[in-house]
Amino acid sequence: MAHRVFSLKYRPQNFDELTGQNHIVLSLKGAINSGAIGHAFLFAGPRGVGKTTTARILAKSLNCINGPTVNPCQECPSCKEITTSRSVDVIEIDGASNRGIDEIRNLRESIKYAPLHGKYKIYIIDEVHMLTAEAFNALLKTLEEPPPSVVFILATTNPAKVPATIVSRCQRFTFKRLSITEISQRLKKIAEKEGIEITDKALYYLALRADGSIRDGESILEQLTSFSEGKITEEDVFKLIGFLSVDYYIELINKIVQNDLKGMVLLLNKGIEDGADVLEIYKGLVGYLRKTLLAHIGLDYELIESTPEEINLLKNIALNIPRIINLIETSLRFEDIIKRSINPRIALELLFTQLIINSQINNKTQPGKGNQDIFQTQKVLSNKERLIAYLSKKSPKISAIIYQTDLVINGNNVEISAYNDFQHKELAAHQKLLTEALKNILNQDVNLKINIVEAQKKSNNITDTIITMFDGEEVR
Repeated sequence: MAHRVFSLKYRPQNFDELTGQNHIVLSLKGAINSGAIGHAFLFAGPRGVGKTTTARILAKSLNCINGPTVNPCQECPSCKEITTSRSVDVIEIDGASNRGIDEIRNLRESIKYAPLHGKYKIYIIDEVHMLTAEAFNALLKTLEEPPPSVVFILATTNPAKVPATIVSRCQRFTFKRLSITEISQRLKKIAEKEGIEITDKALYYLALRADGSIRDGESILEQLTSFSEGKITEEDVFKLIGFLSVDYYIELINKIVQNDLKGMVLLLNKGIEDGADVLEIYKGLVGYLRKTLLAHIGLDYELIESTPEEINLLKNIALNIPRIINLIETSLRFEDIIKRSINPRIALELLFTQLIINSQINNKTQPGKGNQDIFQTQKVLSNKERLIAYLSKKSPKISAIIYQTDLVINGNNVEISAYNDFQHKELAAHQKLLTEALKNILNQDVNLKINIVEAQKKSNNITDTIITMFDGEEVR
C-alpha cells in the first residue's frame, strides 16, 4: 500500500473529529438540522486549521445518501467519492492558480447543469482572496442569484482582501488558531496510532513550532519519525527544525539584564550553529520578552501558552515592567530592518547593541555636586544621552552610531566627530535628522558640523565587542 502522509491519513472525516473549532461545528450542525442551509459560505482563518477539511465534511453532510445530515454515513458512493476527491458534484478550485475571469466564466457555465449523484453541486474555492478584481466581479452575479442546488464554500487566509460585496453575500465563519494544548493532544493521538514513542516535552515544543497550525504539526511529526531512532525527545525537535528551547531565550534575556553584549553575540552564534534562522531568533526573543511581561503582570500560564515551569523562570528574570516594555518597543522597531537587511545577522547584532545602550542610559545616575569642570562634562554627556534616546525612536541605526562618536556643544555650534568613513558617511546622509534632533533637545537653532578624525578611540567593552563582531572594522 502506498504511503500516505499524516495530514491526509488522519484527516477528519466528520464534524466530531475536527480539532479546536467547536464554535464552527455547532453552527454548521444547527444549520443542517434546521434545514437553513445557505447558498454561500466564507471560511476565514490561518493556514492549517481545518478550513478545507470542514468544507469537505460539509459537502459530505449535504450530499450523503441520508443527507442533509450531521453524521454522514461514510459508506455511500457520494461519501466515498468526496473522501477520495473523485466526486463530480464537489469541485475544488485553487484560487491562486485559477484566478482569472476566464476560469470564473467557465464556472458560471458549469453551474447551469444539475448535480449528477448528490443533492447539491458544491464549489470549494480555496485561497479565494487571490482572484483578480475582474474574476470577483464575474463571481458576484452568481453569488447573488445562484441555482437552488448550488452551494459555494470560499476559503481564505486573508479575508481583508475579499471584496465587501462578496463577503456580504456569504455566511462568514472565522476559524481560530489552535492552542498548544489542542495541537499536542491531537499529535499524541496520532503518535499512539502509529506506535511512535515521543516525550510530552517534545510534543510541547513541536506544537509550539506549529504556531497554531495542526497541519504543520503533523508534517513535523512525520519528519521526526524518519529523523529519529527510538523515542523522540525535545532534543530531536531542536535538531530537526532548528528550534531553540526556552532556556536559550531566558539566558539571552538575562544577558540583557547583565549588559553582557559579548555574551549575547556568542549566544547568537550558538543559535545559528544549532540551525536556527536569524529571523527565527529575533521572533523568539520578542516572543519571550512578551511572555516575560505577561508573567510579571501575573497572567495564567495557559493564557501565555507556556508551562508552569516556564512561567516561574520568566518571573525570576530581574526586570521591571517599564524596562520590559522598553525592550519590546526597541525590538519591534528593528523588525523591518532585520527582515529587509541584506545581512540580517548584522541587523540583529545592532539590535543587541541598542538594547544594551538603552539599558546603560536608563541606569545612569544624575550628576552630583562637584567642581564646575566635572559638572560641565556631565552636562555634555547628558545632552549626548538625550540625543541617543531621541534618535533611537527615529532611527536606531543612527542612534547606535552617535553612541560611538564624540559630541561637543559650544553655544549653538555643535560638532560631531566620527572615527571612520562609515560613521561619517551615515551621519552626513542624516544631517537633517540630526539637526532637527539637536534643535529639539537644546531648544535652539544649531549649526551642525560633522568631522572625521583619525585619532584612536578610547577603548571600552562595547567597542571591543563591535570590533570583534565585524572582523576588525569599527562599524555600527
